Amino acid sequence: MNVTINIDYGQLCVINSVMSELDQITFSGLKRNLKTIVSICFDLREKLLKKAISTRNSKKAFKLKLKYYMAEALLNYLVEFEIYFEASPGSYAGNTLIMVKNQLHQQLQ
Repeated sequence: MNVTINIDYGQLCVINSVMSELDQITFSGLKRNLKTIVSICFDLREKLLKKAISTRNSKKAFKLKLKYYMAEALLNYLVEFEIYFEASPGSYAGNTLIMVKNQLHQQLQ
């Protein structure tokens, strides 16, 4: 089963920037369920970076298709590790993350 979210290049860049926080997370200090999320997000990050490269000159919104487990991991990552993100509420990055979380939450129900 696939989950589809609608985003544009700017929103994809915001997601990629918060995914860069994966480099700072120490894997050994996490609980088992969070290790699973982080592990899947490493693979997802590679996919999102490739998508950013292929769509960097596009101004239009596009559909990002994710497998169900990747979408679930992304949503959990955005919720569980929110304190690490430098996206203040009301900013473009903060609003983008809220929109992505809402889309994922709706699709995963």
